[in-house]
Amino acid sequence: MTGALAGYRVLEFAHMMQGPWAGEMLADMGADVIKVEHPSGGERGRGSGTDRLREESLFYLAMNRNKRSIALDLKSPEGREVARRLVGSADVIVENFRPGVLDRLGLGYEDVRAINPKIIYCSATGYGTGPDAADKPGQDLLAQALTGTMWLTGTERDGPLPCGLFVADTHAATMIAFGVASALLHRERTGVGQRLEIDLVGAVLHLQTQELVTYLNTGRRPGRWHVGGHPYLEPTYGVYRAADGFVALSLVPLDGLLAALGLEPPDGVPISFDPDTSRYVRRAHRIYEEKLQPLVADRLRERPVADWVELLEERGLWCAPVLDYPEAAEHPLVDLPARTAEVTHPRAGAVRLVRNPLSLSETPPSVRSHPPLLGEHTAAVLGELGYSAEEIERLGEAGVVDAGHGAQRGAQ
Repeated sequence: MTGALAGYRVLEFAHMMQGPWAGEMLADMGADVIKVEHPSGGERGRGSGTDRLREESLFYLAMNRNKRSIALDLKSPEGREVARRLVGSADVIVENFRPGVLDRLGLGYEDVRAINPKIIYCSATGYGTGPDAADKPGQDLLAQALTGTMWLTGTERDGPLPCGLFVADTHAATMIAFGVASALLHRERTGVGQRLEIDLVGAVLHLQTQELVTYLNTGRRPGRWHVGGHPYLEPTYGVYRAADGFVALSLVPLDGLLAALGLEPPDGVPISFDPDTSRYVRRAHRIYEEKLQPLVADRLRERPVADWVELLEERGLWCAPVLDYPEAAEHPLVDLPARTAEVTHPRAGAVRLVRNPLSLSETPPSVRSHPPLLGEHTAAVLGELGYSAEEIERLGEAGVVDAGHGAQRGAQ
């Protein structure tokens, strides 16, 4: 089947996660995504992360399948001319350099729109394009720190903690893909391109919609409790230690939990609260933590996780075992083999990748090709732009492009 975005060309001037993962989502849906990278080393993501598969960064491999790579020196006049010809063939540009970088190279929005008036141009930054943002490094951990996200994670004893995932990058990337698809639909209807902007701070604030709306309309700073849960939900919500691991309790009524565990509340301690009162959550949490949480925690430590999950599920109480990756891979609800795909990479060999979770009956996302080697498709892309073999060879000799370096080094 043909992907929903087949026939559209996306130029990706991007590095690390925010831009490249958006590019991968668009490529999964069939778009022809061309990574434009510097001939010397390529985009920074090729060296990111601590783990390698036969010297290839696993972070890079995770976010760059289904793309083509052209190695191009944008600081050279001839390199910029190649880029301008690429722009003329493109439908979309995705870039996540600091504000002003592509403008200085003659590839800013106004420059590009003069070449291709229908272009959809997406700029992804750390903090937007204001005067105070341009020189600051935009990175996921810093966005979490600035936006209150860390304050919601962890317990009162721990202090603020970062999320285990790069939540700002991942949501920003998803919003880029959503925005590009929306802009393409608008262009199909009107013939008009447009500029898109997204920043890490805005993305992670958007992820906190429920929590921020609660704060903005009550003025109440989120609490931090002894059990790692949620500041605006029932006090039982959280993660507890069992005899052999951890169990997560979701929206579990306190009276139902106590009954399931065979516990009686101490005399005079309420087990239900009026949620319409303004101090409901804080009062419920404090009473629970001081009077009941120690009893619940001690009881849950007495038996293995599987016993508690079985008992609680029989009573209709929402819970789940807390699993690590090896355990999650074996769980039937996770079904990891069905949610992954394997590609053969010229250097790394067999690489297992996570599938796009969307299921479309007519235009499903697909995993079609390995993450590209640096410059693997330079000659092919230049040929599509009308460059002759002799011109490509000359550009390669001048260092303007790498027309085979990556592919040759990675050949099997």
